[in-house]
Amino acid sequence: MKIFFTKFYAFLRKDIKIGLSYKFNIFIQILAIFFVVSIIFFSLNSTNNQISNLSSIEQNYEFFQVLIGIALVDFMFSSMSVFAREVRLAQTYGTFETLIITNTSILTILLSSYALTFSRSILRILIYIMLGKFIFGLGISVGNIPTFLFLVIYSSIPFIGIGLIAASFIILFKVGNIITLFAGLSSIFFSGIFFSIESLPSAFAGMSNNLPLTIGLDLAKQALVGGISLKQVYPGILVIFYQIALLIPTSILLVYYSLKIAKKNGSLNFY
Repeated sequence: MKIFFTKFYAFLRKDIKIGLSYKFNIFIQILAIFFVVSIIFFSLNSTNNQISNLSSIEQNYEFFQVLIGIALVDFMFSSMSVFAREVRLAQTYGTFETLIITNTSILTILLSSYALTFSRSILRILIYIMLGKFIFGLGISVGNIPTFLFLVIYSSIPFIGIGLIAASFIILFKVGNIITLFAGLSSIFFSGIFFSIESLPSAFAGMSNNLPLTIGLDLAKQALVGGISLKQVYPGILVIFYQIALLIPTSILLVYYSLKIAKKNGSLNFY
């Protein structure tokens, strides 16, 4: 485990140095977040002003829900797409086989490639929260942010499994974006971020309530607006645990299986 974290940190330090060499890009990303949050805030205010029976508290809660939802979607897509992207780039540049023949396992390489994406996603979520609190006046409890971050990371672990499955498909079939696209769009559609789950047919509503993004959104909202007890979060945490127990081992087996087949076919360095 110590060796893994040493290599994980080495990948992170390398990627940070590369990322800091593009300082203007960092500024553009922060500006883009502020722009998106501003559009959502003023769009919702414009719509809600036409509905006179909504109080300011209800309006702020609606904006809060969308803001947290977008932060979680950002984290979800980052968790799913990074592994497939790294494999695709390595195969495109012809360096994938070189990485495989080192003493570092393919799983360590893939997870370490997630280091910068993970750190950057956490930073973006904090920016979303700080903008919501200090610029747009949302009643967010700063003391609950650590609990909020833990629940966000935990509820995103199933998407890491989906991302590893997508990476295994790229290794084997040279295509995998369809998996992340389908999982991402379906999760967003059934999450209740942009419209109420109650408006869906009962069959879809039941499925929606068991999606990690929907559960994570509900837990994250509770964590930021006030204290939550273990009794409140336990059912959601248990559902996500079952998904983690299914997806993570399955995805690891698929990665090693696809790697074994690709070695036999001689297609490691092709995309």
